Amino acid sequence: MSANRTRPTSIVLDMLRSARSRQRTARSLVAAGELFGHSANTMRVTLSRLMSRGLIESPKRGLYRLSSATDALNGFVERWRNGESRVTPWDGTTWLFAHHAKPNDKDLWALEAVGFKAVRPGLHTRPDNLAESLKNLKTLAVSIGLDPSTLIIQGHADCCTDGWQALWEPDALESIYDNALQRLTESARNLTSLPPQSARLECFRLGGEVIHRLAKDPLLPDSWIDTGKRRALWRAMLAYDAQGKDIWAASREESLRHMPHPELA
Repeated sequence: MSANRTRPTSIVLDMLRSARSRQRTARSLVAAGELFGHSANTMRVTLSRLMSRGLIESPKRGLYRLSSATDALNGFVERWRNGESRVTPWDGTTWLFAHHAKPNDKDLWALEAVGFKAVRPGLHTRPDNLAESLKNLKTLAVSIGLDPSTLIIQGHADCCTDGWQALWEPDALESIYDNALQRLTESARNLTSLPPQSARLECFRLGGEVIHRLAKDPLLPDSWIDTGKRRALWRAMLAYDAQGKDIWAASREESLRHMPHPELA
C-alpha cells in the first residue's frame, strides 16, 4: 500500500468519513494521527490546512466535519459495498460514450473512476453494463468532479471496436483480484496474533487499499473477465472490514473505536 494512505491529510479525512454524522473532535483526530506516528502539532497544522482548502469545516470550536464536496467523493467510495449489484448483463454491442472536447485532469479522473477509457481525443467509452441509469451515472460522475457540460449517451457499436477491450487490461485486473484476495486471506488469519496497535494499522492499510480498488473498479462484463474473482474479493473485503471494525472497537482510546477507511486520492 502506498505510504500516501497514512499521510496526516488522509488520516483526518478517513476518520471524518468513518465517523457517525461525519464529524469528530479535534482530540480524536490528533489521537488518530499519533497512532500513525504523527505529532499532535502536525495534526493541528493539518486541520488548519484542510480548513483553508475547503475540504473540512468546523461547525463549532474543537469539532470538525467533512465539507459537502468531500462528503460526495467519500460517498462514492462507499459504493464498493454494493458489489455485483452495480452491474447488469451486457449484450456485447451497447456502449456508453462520454464526450468533452477539452477534458482537464479532474474530468479524466472522474471518467476513469466510473470505468471509462479514451478511444478518441475527447471521446471516452465503456460497456453499457452498469445498473445505474444514464441520468444517475452522470449525476454520480459530476459529484466527483466531472464537468457538467460533458455529454454522456448510450450507443451501439458493431464496428471499430477492435482493441477496445484491451484498454482495460482484463488479464492484469484478474491478477490484481487474485493478489488482493490472497493478501486479505493471509492478513485475516494473522490479525489476531498481532499486538493491538499493529493489528489496527494492518487492517487500516490493507483494507483501505482493497476498498480503493473496489470503489474504482471498472466493473467489466463477464464476457471479458472472470467476475467470480471480483465477487470473491468483494466478499472477502466485507468479512475483513467486519473483522477490522471489531479490532478497532476494542481500543482503549474511545476516540479510536471506529475504524476509518481511506478516501480516494
